This record gives sequence, C-alpha cells and structure tokens, in this order.
Amino acid sequence: MKAVLWTDSFQIGMMFAGLIAVLIKGAQSVGGMSQAWSYAEETGRTVLTDWSPDPATRHSVWALVIGGMFTWIAIYGVNQSQVQRACSCGSLREAQIAMWLNLPGLWGILYLGCLIGITMYAFYRHCDPIQFKLVSASDQLLPLFVMDVMGNVYGIPGLFVACLFSGALSTISSGLNSIAACVLQDVVRAYFYKDMSEERATNASKIIAAVFGLICIGLTYVASLLGGVLQAALSLFGMIGGPLLGVFTLGMIFPWANAYGAYAGLICSLILMFWIGIGTQILKPAIPKSPLDLSQCNWNLTTTAASVTSLVNISSTTVSSMIYSTMELTHNATLAISTAAISSSAEVEHGPLYKLYTLSYIWYSATAVLTTVVIGLIVSFVTGRTKANEMDPRLMAPLFDIIFPFLPEKILKPLRFGVRYNMIKHLESDERHTANELHPTEIDKYFDTEITEKEQTSRTHKMNSDSVIWHSETHMKHDDHNVDSCSSDIGNNEIFSNNTRSSTQALVELKTYRRI
Repeated sequence: MKAVLWTDSFQIGMMFAGLIAVLIKGAQSVGGMSQAWSYAEETGRTVLTDWSPDPATRHSVWALVIGGMFTWIAIYGVNQSQVQRACSCGSLREAQIAMWLNLPGLWGILYLGCLIGITMYAFYRHCDPIQFKLVSASDQLLPLFVMDVMGNVYGIPGLFVACLFSGALSTISSGLNSIAACVLQDVVRAYFYKDMSEERATNASKIIAAVFGLICIGLTYVASLLGGVLQAALSLFGMIGGPLLGVFTLGMIFPWANAYGAYAGLICSLILMFWIGIGTQILKPAIPKSPLDLSQCNWNLTTTAASVTSLVNISSTTVSSMIYSTMELTHNATLAISTAAISSSAEVEHGPLYKLYTLSYIWYSATAVLTTVVIGLIVSFVTGRTKANEMDPRLMAPLFDIIFPFLPEKILKPLRFGVRYNMIKHLESDERHTANELHPTEIDKYFDTEITEKEQTSRTHKMNSDSVIWHSETHMKHDDHNVDSCSSDIGNNEIFSNNTRSSTQALVELKTYRRI
C-alpha cells in the first residue's frame, strides 16, 4: 500500500501539470479566459442555479448538492480503496488530516476540468467536432483540442498523455490492490487457507491482482459502450457504492436493524440500481443539450484530424467540396435535432417505468441509500428488531449530536433512539483496565466476547464449573501480585462471594457491575 500511495502522489503532480498547461495554452488561443467565459455565457453554459426539483434534470442544484453528497460519501467513506488509504495512516487524527488535505486537490482537479471545458467550447463554438464527424464521442474532444492547440509544441502532447495515464493508473493501482486484499482476507484466508504464512499471502495477493488486472483489460470493450467515461464511472459508483453506503448507514444510525434487514436492503438496492443503470444504457433516453453551431466548419482538416482520430479518412479537399460537405452536415444535424424532438415527444409510449431510466446519474447513490435503509428497517421490524439498549454504543453514530450539537438535551435524547452513548468512555476505560490485567493470550478472547444484559446479571450470581477449572490452570501462569490486586479490587466492589475465581472472570464481572 505504501508503494501505491507514493505512486499516486507522483501521478497527481503529473495530472496537475498536464491540465494547467492545456488550460493556459487553450485560453491564449481564444483571447483569454474572460473571453472564453463570455462566449460560454452567451449560450447559457455558465448557468449554475438550475433549481428544478425534477430528478431527471442532470445537473440541478439539488442533484449536485444532495445527490453529489451521497456520491462522494460513498467514494470516500465506504470505497475499499479509500478505506485502505485511511487505514495506512498512523492514527485517526492523521487520517482526518489527510482527508482534509485531499479536499483542495479534488477541488483543483474539478475546477481545472470545468475551465478547460469552457475553453474548448470557446475554441470550437462555431464548429462542433462531434457533429462534424471529427470525433465520435465527447471523451475524444480533449485529445483533439490538445493536438489543435499544442500539437506543434514539442513535449506538451507527451505531457498530456502522461497526465491521462497518471489519472488512469492511479485509480487502477489502488483498485487492484484493494480487490486483492479483500479477496485474500475475506475469501482465501477465511475459507481455504486459514494458516497461510505472510510470504505465501504476499505471493497470493500479487497473483490475485494480476488476474483482476487481466479481467479489467477484458472489460475495456464493455466500458467503451457506456458513453462518457466520467458519467459511466460515477454511475457505477452509484450502482455499487450506493447500496454499500446504505448498509453502513443502516447499521450506524438505526439501532433496530438486524442482519436480515441488512441483507434484504442490500440485495434489493443492488437489483434496483442495476435495473435502472442497465436500462438506461439500453434505452438511452434523450439528454437535453445546449445549442451547437456548424456555421464555420469550412477549414482544412488534413492536419490534426488524421493525427487524432482514424474514424474519418480525410484527404485533400477543395474549398468548394468542403463548403458543400459543411452544408450537408448542417442539414443532417438539423434533421437529427428534429428527429430527437419527435422521439422525445413520444416518450409516453415507453410506459410509466420509462421515467426511471431518465433519473440523473448523480442521484444513483442517494436512491440506493434510501432503498437500502427503508427496506432494511421494514425487514428488521418484521423479523425482530434489535433492542437499542443492547447495542454497543461504540458501533453506532450519534448523527443528530454531530449535526446539531447546539440543540438542548431534551430534544437530542429521543433522537438517540435509546442508545446509551454516555457509556462509551466507561466501556473503553474498563476494557483498557481489563486488557492490562489479562494474560496476553486471553486478550483477543476477551474482546471477542459479546455479553447481553441478562447474561451480565446472571454472571454476577453464579460461577460456571468450567471457569473454576480454567481458574486453577491460569493461576499458575499469573504472578501472585496480579492475583492479590484483582482480589482486592473484587472485595472492594462487593461483587463476588468468597469462592475462588480467576482474575479474568473477576474483571469481566467487575465491568458488568459498573455497567449495572
């Protein structure tokens, strides 16, 4: 993981260098960034306040704020790649600092991408390369722009290629490492080789990563059919990460959830999101776009087009034939727009479920979380909910205390749903004290033990015969000082009778007494 982190750090530098170079050179080619912004503003491309509540609106304020919040929480909160990065930090505080330091970098990448998009529109504002058949997809616009603007500058196209590969490899390297770690720990070691040595585990992890790498290469054809890479990536994050975030939300915030509810919510949410996502790719509902222009597509295409794409074979063309082809393409574009308008007016023929496929991809994570939580709670109550007062408060998140710490206690108390968060410090203190007194071989056994309220009460009044036998064996391993100290603490708290008990059992019951 350390190698992955250092590689990512180097690659993010390459990404920033490439994007900044493209932005500076592109802005110079259109008369400056302010001029590019004014061109985009004339056609409504800088409108940032679309308050439409329709979830089919792709980038409304509600979609970006609420839907985007769930999307990024899924990416940074429950995504295995990010969790591994956080766990590689030395402490919780260091992980939090790393996350905050990541925020300016993320904003920088997003802002650079938006500004480059505005610059690209200003450069191609009178000749859309997609409709003019220079490229076939929006993902090919940026390479075309780089070659048009900086193709004659030595080193810059190579820097841009390095930028692209850095972004791709950064995601792939951490993703493959995370998949290999999960498969190794949760499948191989859990079910097949429980006593695997570290050397064999390292080799197995490398083999697993290589296998999944080959699978990723094989799936590149499928990825090419998903449209824009960014939209496809965020859609997949919503379809898979959304249900996973829903399970964590269900478990951390709602104490009544049980295992049946978690499984049911996760499965139903995955089915729904894959249904919507795959249906969207098959039906491809019309996406409203800002107006585009082809009025000045009569420039010579024999230089950059051949070097950027091989989709269209463009040879030496006379001015008259180019003008004719421009008029023909303009007519075809107008016909295509008219056809799209006719097909959009016939949307009702698809039936009521067709609206599901028009859902903005930004809302995928939020929809998945809501589905998981609602179904999970319903199934949990039907199958027998978990009692809130039996929950370990360290496994729960006091959501309302975190978001609304200024509210009075009489309002916050019922919003804790009966979970006793005030016991966290006592539990941690007791466990630290017990861990110090326990024999090292028994610490894991102690922390893995789950004790309910009824079991705790019964254990304060009776002694299991097996624990008496265990006591006689472990007393020989403990020094007399620890035994006398434990016996003194037990006597002062008046929990046990004068029967002989092991120090471990005594400390467990002492913890029980303090809770009661």
